[in-house]
Amino acid sequence: MIREYEPGKWLARLTINGKQKAFYGKSEKEATKKLNEFKLKISKGKRNLRNIQYSDFLDIWLKRKKMELKPQSYHRLVYTVDGHIKPTIGFYLLDKIDDALIQEEVINAKSKTHSYSSVKKIYDALNESLRFAKSNGDITHNPVDLVVMPTQASKTFANKKKEAGGNIEILSTDEIKRFITVAPAAYKSGKPIFPNGMMFILMLNTGIRIGEAVAVSWEDYDDADKTLRISASIIQNKDEAGRNFIERQESVKTRNSERILKLNSKALDALPTKKSSGYIFCTKDGNPIHPRSARDMLDRMLVRAEIPHKSTHVFRHTFASRLFEKDVDVKVVSELLGHASVATTYNTYITLIKKRKAKAMEAIEDMY
Repeated sequence: MIREYEPGKWLARLTINGKQKAFYGKSEKEATKKLNEFKLKISKGKRNLRNIQYSDFLDIWLKRKKMELKPQSYHRLVYTVDGHIKPTIGFYLLDKIDDALIQEEVINAKSKTHSYSSVKKIYDALNESLRFAKSNGDITHNPVDLVVMPTQASKTFANKKKEAGGNIEILSTDEIKRFITVAPAAYKSGKPIFPNGMMFILMLNTGIRIGEAVAVSWEDYDDADKTLRISASIIQNKDEAGRNFIERQESVKTRNSERILKLNSKALDALPTKKSSGYIFCTKDGNPIHPRSARDMLDRMLVRAEIPHKSTHVFRHTFASRLFEKDVDVKVVSELLGHASVATTYNTYITLIKKRKAKAMEAIEDMY
């Protein structure tokens, strides 16, 4: 319906799904044009973006990404979007998001309080979601094209790293000795105090991640060659109702994460002597251990060993630090850890690598 409701003021109405949409103009032609433009958008499957918030658009984009990503990668993306982007600029209309807003309110602000990797994840999510909006015809250009992402060496991140001490968390030699004593501890009856506690000894001597450790099966172990194949990970997922559950992801974190590790004598001693399940380390029922349960067990073991709280990543970092102390090349360390690239290893352990280089220079000084 199109009508002149006041002299020089025209109204065009359209009913969609029981709701009316109104278009106003100073002439019948102008009101009709607006109505037809809207009908064209509807016919092409476009949304009326004048009334859609960026947070709502992000939900649409996330549904698309869920079909493309592995569950673990998808949930990391949701965490980034829900935790950092929506609360900051999600309430803006999609077509009002510009480069200045993203630069100041998100990138610059987050760079003052978060690490480079965290801010880079935020930047990438913004860039990809708005690039999708542009390709879909929802916006005319991607504002992130004009946003500057600070480099990892920028003063903002460098100062924060300095404030944090610039050190990764590793176990000292004394702490390792105490932990090795606690891991196999048993009651007088012979029952282990910490079932699966030896799993952390395996992690300490292989550098594998907690998700990889709870996923290793006896099929992955080659008794003849004394090797362990790392090719899967236990991850936490959510069902449609938002309830958490764990599942086995056959492909690991990155392409280079799939690897075959030669086990040393300490790693071999950490393996159970009896097979109670297809999994090397498992629950009483033979199911994979929930990573959260493993972290809870580690907390209890650290208390008994009188070691301050550590994350499960401490074994991976300690393993890497010992390799660097033995002058193992960074490329070899990267392969053993299953990092995506040598650059990842270098950036993670830059402090340890610098210390190694400093010792090398001291050795050179003593040569002459």
